[in-house]
Amino acid sequence: MTVLILIGETLLAPLVAMGVVLYFLLSRRRALLAAIAQELPERFGFVSEEARLKLLGRQVWWFHAASAGEVDGLAPVFDAFWNSSEPPAVLVTTMTAAGRAAARRNPRITWAQLVPLDCWPALSFFLAAANPHRLVLTETEIWPSMIVLAKRAGLDPILVNARLSARSFPRYAAASLFLRPALARLGFVLAQTEIDAERFRQLGMPAERVRVCGNTKFDRRTPRGDDEAARQAISRLRWEASPLFVAGSTHPLEEETVIDAFVTARQHFPDLRLVIAPRHVERAHETLAAIRQRNLTLAQWTRREDAPPSASVLLIDAMGVLGSFWNLARVSFVGGTLVPVGGHNLLEPAAAGVPVLFGPDTRHIEEPASQLEACAGGLRIADSASLSRALCELLGNPARAQVMGSKAREVSALMAGATGRVLAFLSK
Repeated sequence: MTVLILIGETLLAPLVAMGVVLYFLLSRRRALLAAIAQELPERFGFVSEEARLKLLGRQVWWFHAASAGEVDGLAPVFDAFWNSSEPPAVLVTTMTAAGRAAARRNPRITWAQLVPLDCWPALSFFLAAANPHRLVLTETEIWPSMIVLAKRAGLDPILVNARLSARSFPRYAAASLFLRPALARLGFVLAQTEIDAERFRQLGMPAERVRVCGNTKFDRRTPRGDDEAARQAISRLRWEASPLFVAGSTHPLEEETVIDAFVTARQHFPDLRLVIAPRHVERAHETLAAIRQRNLTLAQWTRREDAPPSASVLLIDAMGVLGSFWNLARVSFVGGTLVPVGGHNLLEPAAAGVPVLFGPDTRHIEEPASQLEACAGGLRIADSASLSRALCELLGNPARAQVMGSKAREVSALMAGATGRVLAFLSK
């Protein structure tokens, strides 16, 4: 059966690659296709001479994550490795160039590149070149050929921060016969919640190798590296006395909703300022256009030295910057929740003690969303009107906002601890 999987995926790989290219060609992110020629060597399993030298003579732990969010979610694990007595070399592969960029910004990661195609030749070439010792996959990165070949090579693959949403589970269940041989070769599935764990059991993962450990990204604290740069930007804009509304990880259509709510709230609170960070930086020009359509004066992070003093909006058009602004926010909004995406990390602003607003679609972050709602540390909104109302209520009632922020911080602290549990399994 495993040989058939390897052969089948190898034969299907060109069709899948063509499908991915077509998807991006028809999407708003078509600009990413410009770099596809440069990506091909890594997709075929090539490991550069620079990478080989960095990994040479060291025990290599291979982590595979989908994109930037999943890479950032593993940061507490990488920190723990870095602080160990004999830290291994950390090799990270990602599905996206944004994920690779996020990994390369992390000094704890030895090398990062795009993941090879899930087919026998590319993966075999990669394994021979990188010579990893272990394989750690994240969330729903269940790639049959990768898992089968890693097990054959003695890498004892394990899935951490594992999740299966209600929306995606039927698709995985339909493919369970194909996935079962790969699942059988996972050492453990460390699920985020008991609901996720039960779904993996239903897919055929042996129950004794499924554990609930939580999500390591909830142990990640708001980055401090760019705090000084963020404060300098606020000072240059003369926003020190202005309340900040920080909207992060936004998607198309969400940005228009956020900007409209901001414009409405400013009718009551003229000093209000907006910091907005689209989830995908390559879409920053779209966000910029939406801001200009509403005749708002704006500054861009990458051109902040030229910012007009009358700017009311700061557009974050670079990766790795948003985290520094959560600490400065009066109210926060987390994107991917007003559109059918499933939501992004609510606990980053929560850890900063900021009231957290989010939309109805939280299927990927249901536990923190429910906890924040239950303790009144967060508030679910539905549209521009409800978002502007929530903004006005919190800006007009600082005491309530402060209590809400404290409750949000408590939820963030309560949901921490997954990293220690995951490390205990990784050490086995």
